[in-house]
Amino acid sequence: MIRSAAMFLWVCGFIQVACSQEKSSDSPLPTDYGQPAGLPRPSDMSVRDFEAKLFQFLNERKYVQLGWLADKQVRDTGPFINGNYYGTHPAVRIYYSPEIIEWLAGGRQSVIPDGAVIVKEQYEPPAARHENLDDDALWQLLQSWTVMVKDSRGSHDGWFWSNPAKGQQLVDYFAYPFEEPYSGFGLYCLRCHGATKSPGISNEYTFASLRNIAGFPGEPLLFRVDDSWRESPNAEPLTQEPLLVEITAASSAETPGSTKAATSNLPSAAHPRCAESDQPTRCLPELNQDFLECYKSIATCERTNVLHLPPVTLDSVPRSSSSGNEQAFVTSNQCMSCHAGITEPFGPTMFIPTGAEKHYGASGINVSPYGEWRWTPMGLAGRDPVFYAQLESELALLDRKYDPQKSADVSRNLQKTCLGCHGAMGRRQHDIDFVQDTVAAEDPSPSFTPDYIYQQEVDPKHADFEGSKYGALARDGVSCAVCHRMQPRPQPEGDQSNYLEHFLRTSITGNFYLGKPNEIYGPFKDDVLAPYIMEHSIGIRPKYSTYLQSSQLCGTCHTVNLPVVNWEKENGETHNDLMLAEPNPELRDFHHHVEQATYLEWLNSEYENEFDAGNPKAKTCQQCHMSRGIRDVAAGIDIPQIRTAIATVQDTSYPDAENLAEHKELNVRRRDEGYARHNFRGLNAFMVEMFNQFDDILGVRKHDYMTGSKTDLSHSMDDFVRQAREETATIGVKADWNADLLEATVEVCNLAGHRFPSGVGFRRAFVELLVIDESQLPEEQIVWSSGRTNSLGVIVDQAGQPLPTEFFDDSNATGVYQPHHETITASNQVQIYETLLQTIEGEFTTSFVHGCTTIKDNRLLPRGWSRKGPGAALNGHFLSATYPGPAASQDGRYQDGSGSDVTTYKIALPVGTQRDKLRVTATLYYQALPPYFLKNLFETAPDGPATRRLHYICSNMKLAGTPIEKWKLQVVSAETSVKNRNSSTTSAAAR
Repeated sequence: MIRSAAMFLWVCGFIQVACSQEKSSDSPLPTDYGQPAGLPRPSDMSVRDFEAKLFQFLNERKYVQLGWLADKQVRDTGPFINGNYYGTHPAVRIYYSPEIIEWLAGGRQSVIPDGAVIVKEQYEPPAARHENLDDDALWQLLQSWTVMVKDSRGSHDGWFWSNPAKGQQLVDYFAYPFEEPYSGFGLYCLRCHGATKSPGISNEYTFASLRNIAGFPGEPLLFRVDDSWRESPNAEPLTQEPLLVEITAASSAETPGSTKAATSNLPSAAHPRCAESDQPTRCLPELNQDFLECYKSIATCERTNVLHLPPVTLDSVPRSSSSGNEQAFVTSNQCMSCHAGITEPFGPTMFIPTGAEKHYGASGINVSPYGEWRWTPMGLAGRDPVFYAQLESELALLDRKYDPQKSADVSRNLQKTCLGCHGAMGRRQHDIDFVQDTVAAEDPSPSFTPDYIYQQEVDPKHADFEGSKYGALARDGVSCAVCHRMQPRPQPEGDQSNYLEHFLRTSITGNFYLGKPNEIYGPFKDDVLAPYIMEHSIGIRPKYSTYLQSSQLCGTCHTVNLPVVNWEKENGETHNDLMLAEPNPELRDFHHHVEQATYLEWLNSEYENEFDAGNPKAKTCQQCHMSRGIRDVAAGIDIPQIRTAIATVQDTSYPDAENLAEHKELNVRRRDEGYARHNFRGLNAFMVEMFNQFDDILGVRKHDYMTGSKTDLSHSMDDFVRQAREETATIGVKADWNADLLEATVEVCNLAGHRFPSGVGFRRAFVELLVIDESQLPEEQIVWSSGRTNSLGVIVDQAGQPLPTEFFDDSNATGVYQPHHETITASNQVQIYETLLQTIEGEFTTSFVHGCTTIKDNRLLPRGWSRKGPGAALNGHFLSATYPGPAASQDGRYQDGSGSDVTTYKIALPVGTQRDKLRVTATLYYQALPPYFLKNLFETAPDGPATRRLHYICSNMKLAGTPIEKWKLQVVSAETSVKNRNSSTTSAAAR
């Protein structure tokens, strides 16, 4: 019945249009199309310089003075029902430069020439508000424009987009809080305009139609508009909206109530409205004197003297107009347009509201790929302040150990290696663009170094403009186009080795292999994809690939094989397997070590599926680190499998429009299964908190542009905590006493599919054991402890003094450390799960390229680990990289594949202890930045700008009340009462 009614209305509409066209067929058509805009090419100057010209053109209404043809009247772009507007734009009246009219009059067959302009005047919807108003009255009610300027050299789609308000002045997009630009190439406008199709030689991006334009036959599309707008407080024409620039300039000011009422639900939700949301408050520094006393090598400084990373607004590299094999990557903002969340009325999609409000700016949880990826270590890898400080320290060590020429050579190659993951797109694009040998060429190309990260030239005529492109790509971290362009590296026909051996030999340490430059890969099969809009918009076609669900894809960056730069191969010595896996010939003659083995650890666990494809216990990296559902107890949300579309584009659910592609090409399916969140969490909540408190220094925008959400970062932190509490480890404790001896047994079981901790070697976890006498006053209740820390996360003794092992303090240069403990008898003994390396000279080091001897590695192994490994293809140094260290290898729990460790505490109770009032708690803590690591960093390169930046951040972080208070993250805790051994023993219950 509904379908029949719809067909009847459609037929009636068709007849009405046909009759209208027939009636007007004898009317003379316009012949004067006006004069061209005369604007310069946007691609010839910076966005700001072009905006200066464009905004003046708009504010002076030059398009009217030039005699451009316009729409017959203000018209709607969607229905208005029950007080809500469902248009893709507000009510509009569009002006067309003469080139556009000529293209339309020619049947849309030709190419729209550069310099053509479409100016869309935008008014408060619905259009019925503005009936019978003359041009002067409409000008008074005009709120904003959206503008298209043709410039085929600027991007794949060939259009410069702009969305200024009436009276718009220039905005400094590079000033805090780094607003999303109103103008540029490759903007989010393409998520709708990519749905258009033209019949001629150029498939353009406009919905323009002669039926809308005064003087041509036909009438505009009609949409249902009820009378609810007449019943609202804004029924009469509204006064002029405050200028957008006035709203954004005063970040703390409230938008006037009348404007809020007018704009809350009415303008198009297809257009983000960041100017209407409150701006983030800059965190004020709070200097920690205890931190300065502990880390004395660097003095404090003013915030303005800290080296700031370029703002995220500069991280924009769209698909170029001539993209071929030479352009491998685009920045994530090109993906954000369609793969971020949206709110009502065209959503919510990939956004879960947590309150009654569901429009732009509503409270909720952003589960979109872009929204979650942004606040993960992958999304932040290109801006990681710890990474840049560590790299700076490595280069400082090289300068001290080598002559200037050798130091420069090794430094150049080391930076290229490190930035292969942390600046993946920038470094790889640089390699593609500069194919000549950087050393042997007569005019060698520049090597890729962190200097590119700080290039921020926006003027295309400037010599550094191209370099700024590499910086933008690098700062975008492990971005969308890194993972979604990866494919397995082809194995040569004559290579008879197992594919895993081929992969480890050719494709680790960030040396990933890319598929075709005009393809991007995902987990859904081709026959259930709607690729048209993506291919039309950016010239890249989405395709199915099983590789996106393979742990091996993750293994390319999570297997890190690094040179030991002070241990070179001797004459006559053959290259071993790790040397041969070094892709850079200039580093191949150094001995190597596996600095990170997370993928290898997973292979040697019960969770792998690359040796046993039918393993019923298998869980890939993606299955653990890309949640299918979401649970938020506080918000009352428990969704086992998120069901949603994965692209927010103008699909078949949107209002009708002119020049759309066929419906079958716009059929974006709702995914009832298979949707995977991009919440690539580990436990590095420390990094996320740095970006939360120092977003201005690190150059990020904390509010989500597409949804208006202000809580994405805090939800990310919540997810880190959830993963720590629920998916990392378990702990249990049993305790009893006999005479004056208390004996407690603590068992820790690893739940991860790799070591815990895993990744970079300086991360550690440790057990805090407290014996509490509940008969004492609160300040006197702790009668014995092991693993307590001070406010800086430094492990202290019973008297609160830092343990000498925290900084390897000893007269012997090799230092003292906490060995792997099976039994602990004193409070200065602590079970710390960590790996410690020494240099070839026998000194402890946190350098990634000087450590070569494992002194300790008792990190918890994954369940199913075995010394022989999962199969013959995992062998040599790659297999031994999964082995425990010397002492832990003697512990039976590190040989039985249980993924667990047991520590026995034998504690002599103080005299007078009330034994029947004792309670024992055992807590497992995690530190991404142990004190000894920070101390080494700050002392190795105290004058380095990246090191000083990290010191400033750490010395001013406010951790009280955060999940990482006292520089540690609680993983899990358990407690038990203590009974007489001769009566009973109570087991712990995790809390």
